[in-house]
Amino acid sequence: MAKYKHKTLARLKELQRRQDPPKWGQDYEPAIRATREEAPARSRFLQIWFEKLKRYVHALSSVEGKVALLAMFNQALFELQEERMLATEPRPHPLFGHPLAVGMVLPPLRGTIDVCERLDMIELHSWTQMELPDGTGRVPVPIPFIGDFLLFLVDQEGPYCVNWTVKSTSEEFARRLLDSRPARNPDAEINAVRGRHAIEELYYADADIRTVRIVDRDLPDLLIQNLRSLLLVQHRAAQVDAGIYAEICERLQASVQTGQRPLDVLLSVMHRYDIQLDVAKACFARALWQRDVRAELIDEPIFIDRPLKPQRRDPLQVFSAWFARQPL
Repeated sequence: MAKYKHKTLARLKELQRRQDPPKWGQDYEPAIRATREEAPARSRFLQIWFEKLKRYVHALSSVEGKVALLAMFNQALFELQEERMLATEPRPHPLFGHPLAVGMVLPPLRGTIDVCERLDMIELHSWTQMELPDGTGRVPVPIPFIGDFLLFLVDQEGPYCVNWTVKSTSEEFARRLLDSRPARNPDAEINAVRGRHAIEELYYADADIRTVRIVDRDLPDLLIQNLRSLLLVQHRAAQVDAGIYAEICERLQASVQTGQRPLDVLLSVMHRYDIQLDVAKACFARALWQRDVRAELIDEPIFIDRPLKPQRRDPLQVFSAWFARQPL
C-alpha cells in the first residue's frame, strides 16, 4: 500500500473523479496510472491488456505485473481494481452497485480516518493544507492511501472480494525502501510501515474483506513466463468458430497423454479449415489460458513444438488460499 503523493488540490480532485466512486469494467480508472508521468520514479511500470474487462490493467512494478497475471488467470475473477483508493471517509462496500451483488446485504467501509482513530495511529495518516475558495484561510485535507489490487471473485455462495497487497520482499512489509540512505529513526520507520499495513487490513476487514500479503519469491518464475506468453497472443483466437476451437481443444488435450506435439495438431487443423498459423497458435494459447486444456504450467515450459506434459500441480489449487473468501 502506498500513500498518494500528489498533494495539490488539482491532483486530489482528479483522484476523486477517478475513484469516488470507482467505475466498473472498461470504465475503471486506477488512482495511479502506469505511465511515466504518474508512476513512481525508477519503477518498472507496465500495462497489461485484460480482454475480460476490455481495458489495460496498470502495474507499478514488475512484481505487480506478475501478480496481475495470476489474478487474471483465475476464471472466477469478474472484476479487478488495481491502484484503488482507500477512502478516508465512510463508503459503501466495494461490491455495492455491481449487478452480481443486487439484493446482498453488504457491510460498509468505515474509512481510513476512522480506522486510524481506532488503532490509535492517526499520526500515520497524511494530510495537506488547502486554501479555502474565498481566500480566508487554509484547512487540513486528508491524503488517501492507495492499495495494490482488489479482486472481485464469485463462488457457489456468490460474489466476494479479496485484497492483495504486494511487495518485492517480505522485509518491505516492515520497512520502507530507502535505497542507500539509512533511516533517521529505524524503530519509528518500522512502526510506521507496519502501522500502514495494519490500517489497510482493518479498513477492508470492516467490510468482511480479507487481505493477502504477496511477495515476489512466492511466484514461480516459470509459471509467470508461461502465463505471460499465453496471454500475449490468446486474444487473437476470440473470433475463431466455436466448433473449430472445441476440436482444437479436444485434440490438444488428447495430445497431453499421447505425447504428440501441439504444432502437429495445429497443422492438421490448419489444413482442414484453412486457418493461418498465427491464428492456430492463438487457439493453442487460448486453450491453455482459458483452462480448456489442462497441462503442467508451473514446472514445465510451454512451447508449441514440444509435447505438453500432464498437469501435476494446478496453479489455482496451489494458490487457492490467495483467492479464498476466508483463510484456508
